[in-house]
Amino acid sequence: MDYRVNSPFEKLQLIYKVGRFSFSAGLLVLLLSIYSINRNIIDKFSLMVLAVYTVVSAVLFITGKRALLFEFLLDELFLFLLVLKGAFSYGFFSLFLLFPILFSAMFLNTLQSYAALFVAFSLQIAYFLITAKGFQLESLIQFFLNGVALVLMTVLGQKIKEKLENQSRYISELEKLREETAFYKRLYEISANLAHELKNPLASIKGAVELLSTGHRNERLLNIVLRETERLDSIIKDFLNLAKPIPAKKELLKVKEVIDEVCSRLNEGKECTVEGDEVEIAVEPKTFYSALDNLIRNAFYWARSRVKITVNEKNGWVEITVEDDGPGIPEEEWDRVFEPFFSKRKEGSGLGLSVVKKFAVEHGGFVFVKKSSLGGAAFTLRLPKESENESFRFRG
Repeated sequence: MDYRVNSPFEKLQLIYKVGRFSFSAGLLVLLLSIYSINRNIIDKFSLMVLAVYTVVSAVLFITGKRALLFEFLLDELFLFLLVLKGAFSYGFFSLFLLFPILFSAMFLNTLQSYAALFVAFSLQIAYFLITAKGFQLESLIQFFLNGVALVLMTVLGQKIKEKLENQSRYISELEKLREETAFYKRLYEISANLAHELKNPLASIKGAVELLSTGHRNERLLNIVLRETERLDSIIKDFLNLAKPIPAKKELLKVKEVIDEVCSRLNEGKECTVEGDEVEIAVEPKTFYSALDNLIRNAFYWARSRVKITVNEKNGWVEITVEDDGPGIPEEEWDRVFEPFFSKRKEGSGLGLSVVKKFAVEHGGFVFVKKSSLGGAAFTLRLPKESENESFRFRG
């Protein structure tokens, strides 16, 4: 049973369902109390109708939020049966009948709301034919006035519905504008961060080249140019990996073999252990390698002495967890670490973990961070082992 509401209509429908059940249950308790004192006042038929209606109201409240035509017809029939047996007067019947008419006009389409109105008129005609054996002048006046009230309630309900729909569209448009504003604001921030990341190495290269242009060879300046050029190349490659779509072609890879290949290229003088299952996974090879490279390289950077990588297969999912014994990441930054250009490394571009996030999302998976048992950070990449009804070429 889900009570979450996302629109004014859902809130009002929930209120109506609660009101219906509360009214029927309260009335049942009241009539049972009167019946226990004097059984001649309330007949058993009215109590049975009210009891059934209370149970049905509870079921309608529990099973769903959306109001349907038969619910309002049920409300009208319930009121008709009670007034027919004398549980309450025609005045109460005509008054209570306004509520299902009003709310049916608000929640249902025009044709259905008119159907509810037609049934309400029919039940009133039936009441006069059954109880009064026809229409007298007084009953005709009552019928006419009540009919006008029902029509006005239908019109009022439709006007309220129109106003709520306009309000919902307005709120939706504002929400869309807010999301667009947030998107462009983030885009501008990314652009500024990218310009900043490119500006620093370019400034270093420019200064070194200007000094070299004097004609004196300087190994330190040449190393600066080489280092900053490599940094620029890394930033641009990461940004392109973040921007371009992942190729659709997938291959079956042995996860531990890819991890070993990545680790063999990192010579950081730190211990690295790989544990867990021998697992094969269907992924796009280059982006998978890039994602693991970024995760493992990040762990090697922050680790004091040890990196631990664990591979597990659970219920059709492959989990790759990369842990380190470094300083860790504050919990309030667990979501931000995957944002472009968010980095605590002086020479880092802040794009590596964003590339991992994009890879995970586009492969139908997840990536998240938590505290490691080693004391540092633990990044977990969770991916579906393979897509259904799709064949893959094995490599490895």
